[in-house]
Formats: sequence, C-alpha cells, structure tokens
Amino acid sequence: MQCICAECHRFAPCSSALSWVQHLRANRLALHTETVEFVIREYRAADFDRLWQIDQICFPPGIAYTQMDLTGFITRRRAITVVAEYSGDMQFAGGIAGFAVAQPIRKIWRILTLDIIPEARRSGLATRLMQECEKRLRAGGCEQVYLETAVSNEPALHLYVKLGYQVLRTLPLYYPTHALDAYLMGKGL
Repeated sequence: MQCICAECHRFAPCSSALSWVQHLRANRLALHTETVEFVIREYRAADFDRLWQIDQICFPPGIAYTQMDLTGFITRRRAITVVAEYSGDMQFAGGIAGFAVAQPIRKIWRILTLDIIPEARRSGLATRLMQECEKRLRAGGCEQVYLETAVSNEPALHLYVKLGYQVLRTLPLYYPTHALDAYLMGKGL
C-alpha cells in the first residue's frame, strides 16, 4: 500500500490499509456485467437537472451534493465533467445513465463524484467513465489523481482497486451526517 509523503506529496509505502486490500481481493465478488452501449460526451448546461437527480438517487441526503455544490464543481475552471448516455438503439436512447466530475489542483486532480443510475450498473459504464476522465487528465498534464469513497461502498472500492487506485489512508467521519469514514484513494498517472 502507499500513502502520500508529507514532504514530497508523492506515494510512499504504507501498511495501514494492507489488510483491507487483502480482504477485498480474497472476497472478490464474481463480476457480472452486461453488454450495453453508451455514448460518452462532454457535459452540456442542459444536462444539469438530470445530473443532480442522478446524484440524489446515488447518494443519501447528507452525502449527495446540493444543487449549489454540484453547480460549483461542474462549472469550476478546468473542471472535467463527462456524461454517459444510452446509445440510439437502446430502450432508454438518449437518456443519461451516469457522469463523472474531476477538478484540478495544479498537476494533481481529484475525482469528485462518479454517479451511475441503478439500471446501468454492472454494465462496465463506471470503468468507461473513469478511464475517459483519466485519459483527459493525462492529456492535461495530470500526474496524480485522488478520490474519496465511503469505507462501506464495496462496489466502488472493487472498481477503484481494479483501476489501480490504492488506499492511502482512512478519513475519519468524512461523512459526518452518517458518522461514516471514507478512504482516500489515489494513483499516479
């Protein structure tokens, strides 16, 4: 495992999360994904209401973003917001199935949210959105990317470990309204 070195802000060895990752790998759920076609595109202002609705579906009150917070994240200078919608030949053609938002802090970026509607989960969409974000981050000179996720969000933890993210440390009471800790996860690009 690795942590962020306080001096150079790079990854450095850490053993605090090793047992969690061993548990995760030992108890890996069988992956069941369906083949579903999605179009990944840039965010459009007309998408906002639907993105906010999706965030409210994906996260409970107190964890889901307010409209003001989500607007601020999406419209921040240099923010990346990618949107996935069902392809034209699907039952939900043109409907938004998920999105991801990332923000820069110099050459370090943070994935703020990854939201997938329940009907589109287990289809590979989260992986595609994360890969698209990372591709754009690399093109913009990003060297490191971080995210936070609830310690109880096993599907997200499985995804992030699969994508090469490592637990860097536990953030106690990150979600105070739910008395819930989060993991800070990261990886170099």
